[in-house]
Amino acid sequence: MKYDKELFVRHLQGMVQIPTVSSADPEKTRVEEFLKLHAYLEEAYPLVHKTFTREIIGKCGLLYTWKGTGKSDKLPLLMTAHQDVVPEGDHSMWKYPPFSAHVDEEGILWGRGCTDSKCNMQAYLDALELLIADGFVPEYDLYLAFGYNEEIMGGPGAACQIMHDELKKRGIEFGMVIDECGGISEIDGKLAATIVTCEKGYADYELSVEDAGGHSAFPPVHTALGKIGQAIWQLENNRMEARLTAPVIAEMKALAPFTPGHLGELYKDPEGNWEELKALAETDKKVNQLVRTTTAATMASGSDQANILPERAVVVTNSRLLPGETLEDLEAHFAKVLPEDVKVRRIKGHNPPAISTTDSYGYRLLTDIFTEKYPGITVMPSMLAGGTDSRYYCDLTPTKSVYRVTGIFHSDRTAGAHQVNEHIDCNMIPDNVDFYVRLFKGYAEAK
Repeated sequence: MKYDKELFVRHLQGMVQIPTVSSADPEKTRVEEFLKLHAYLEEAYPLVHKTFTREIIGKCGLLYTWKGTGKSDKLPLLMTAHQDVVPEGDHSMWKYPPFSAHVDEEGILWGRGCTDSKCNMQAYLDALELLIADGFVPEYDLYLAFGYNEEIMGGPGAACQIMHDELKKRGIEFGMVIDECGGISEIDGKLAATIVTCEKGYADYELSVEDAGGHSAFPPVHTALGKIGQAIWQLENNRMEARLTAPVIAEMKALAPFTPGHLGELYKDPEGNWEELKALAETDKKVNQLVRTTTAATMASGSDQANILPERAVVVTNSRLLPGETLEDLEAHFAKVLPEDVKVRRIKGHNPPAISTTDSYGYRLLTDIFTEKYPGITVMPSMLAGGTDSRYYCDLTPTKSVYRVTGIFHSDRTAGAHQVNEHIDCNMIPDNVDFYVRLFKGYAEAK
């Protein structure tokens, strides 16, 4: 089996050159761009499209199914990724046009979506195209699910909710689900691989205050905007309680050898050093997000003109919920902390998905792949502060084996997701393909 880096890069370029930008308004989804991507995938991966059954789910979701021989007792394997990308931002700030997928003289590909997450689709599909050409037939059923609105956290008409509902209706359950994130890093000359076993919940809220308004030459002591500002001050100075969770305890202990200084010493025994870690979370934003449900004010509005007192002032907040806490817990905290005249409306949100186990054949298979490819590497579980489409499939995975992990080697040559100048090191693309080749070949016999 030959790994053709130039071919893999061309495939990723072809995907990045199609601007599949998601929209918070489902009516503004640029379906025609997603259909162009579908046509490109069919052209680039003829064996996959000859072997798998492909269905369009929702507006433009892709669900692929390959029925295996059934010789394995494993439940089906599901690979997820998202077709959509975030808006590209100011073109003038990009080193190269954001949808050009330009490869520079140093072998770096530049373009929106190259790391988040079209590189995952490319790696899955190139791995499968190679395996099919080599005569591979899985002994288990294999599914691919590619949504189209992950970047807006699903929103109304969430693609993967629709796919979840269809799979549930068909009675399909999975032995393992794989999604984006995780991967390999080098820290002080030592290699570490991260397998994300859980992610935080997500919620957007609108906080508002109403007032009589009027001319700004005759202001009250506190305008509506001043009152909403006071409400945000209250939230920022009365945060939810910090606490340790089992996944974070495991992550801290695994990170200890890679964390220099006193923090590394604290990570060796998070529970024994909890009081000091809790104090540190008050000033260290990285530690804080590990141990707390966070809320950040991100958007604000008042009147439409400088000399008009606002009749209604609004702030939008974004919260990331620690596993074990719920939207109801967060809303009870808001009710306790915010002034009575502040109205709270949930725009959208979901509770943290289930925590996956590190004691499963799936987790052991992933660990074995990393250790075989990179002898001496440390494999560690992790919690994701962001969110992925994998959360939709937790209740369809009785093995509690939903993992966010890739074979990507992270460095400054691969960076920029959600920023201008997103880029990926072309040299690591074959390793990512190889990671999934090993996964597909090893899943049936995983112990």
